[in-house]
Amino acid sequence: RGDVRERAVAVVVIERVRRAFMVHACGPIGYKGAPDALYHNNGNGTFTDVTAKANVTDKHLYFGFQAVFEDFDNDGWPDLFVGNDSNPNYLYRNKQDGTFEEVGIASGVAFSADGKEMSSMGIAVGDYDHDGNMDIFITTFANDNYILFHNEGGGLFADVSYPAGVGEATVPHLGWATFFLDYDNDGNLDLLCVNGHVYPEVDRGIRESYRQPLQLFRNLGNGKFREVTKDALNLPPQAARGGAFADYNNNGRLGVAVSRIDGKPLLLENTRGRGNWLRLKLTGTKCNRQAVGARVKVTAGGVIQYGSVRAGGSYLSSNDPRLHFGLGVASQAEIEVTWPGGGTEKFTAVPANRQFDIRQGSN
Repeated sequence: RGDVRERAVAVVVIERVRRAFMVHACGPIGYKGAPDALYHNNGNGTFTDVTAKANVTDKHLYFGFQAVFEDFDNDGWPDLFVGNDSNPNYLYRNKQDGTFEEVGIASGVAFSADGKEMSSMGIAVGDYDHDGNMDIFITTFANDNYILFHNEGGGLFADVSYPAGVGEATVPHLGWATFFLDYDNDGNLDLLCVNGHVYPEVDRGIRESYRQPLQLFRNLGNGKFREVTKDALNLPPQAARGGAFADYNNNGRLGVAVSRIDGKPLLLENTRGRGNWLRLKLTGTKCNRQAVGARVKVTAGGVIQYGSVRAGGSYLSSNDPRLHFGLGVASQAEIEVTWPGGGTEKFTAVPANRQFDIRQGSN
């Protein structure tokens, strides 16, 4: 924790044009905080600092740890969530005019359910309950449960960590990278947490340890999760930090890469994803080429799933930009893509178990 170097970088298209923006944050406690910053992409290989103009000045100089852009209120414009270490979190609502309004306290994401500041470490964003609203999961420091903020809609969030089953099991651990992924291809987003303490001397204690297990929580499909770490991972404890998922061998099952602070990286092959699946690769022509900021709706077997192309989140990691959807027993899907900058395209009767490439304007 004694490190003031920049921890987080997130990229997004804010003004619904073809250029991407970049934001970074600094921390943690024990040092003087540095302000968050937002850089405007000028489209010519240079950036302009628009922090003050966009109203993301971080006047409190909180210890920013991670940042992620996502359209949390479904108005078609990307908002900005900043996870702060030992300080209230920020949520900047996009006002659709190049500026933001900070609504962390009003929206319910600044503090945990018991009114405490969090040591926000890693951030995962996804719609784990199929209600069309993007939820937020946060890993924290040791002796503090990880936080699951359910997006209630209307700009409000609720801390459901304990009712959802991810509270008690995470208290002893110190988490870093985290992400939603459908590891078993059943159509429900599961959760993976990359853990490891920062102080080797904690091994002298009873509950805590320096090397800690990765944790996997299976989504039960009813708003609750069950930890399946021992059954699904079967790994020794690690001093781990970064983590990302990708279908690295293109077999329809999401694998996971994990960086360790005292060893070589781990590459975990997935042998459990038995359900059908669909992988989408989006290419922008009018928006940014990587289609960062695109929102995708997939309907299969009567189940609706939502995904977004994003850069940032987790912890010092970036996931496969291709969107992966588990389909369960469904053999085909309907797809609706909303591109950054506006415009929607639909595709019907798309067969399962394949990569489907979508180029903006092709339909």
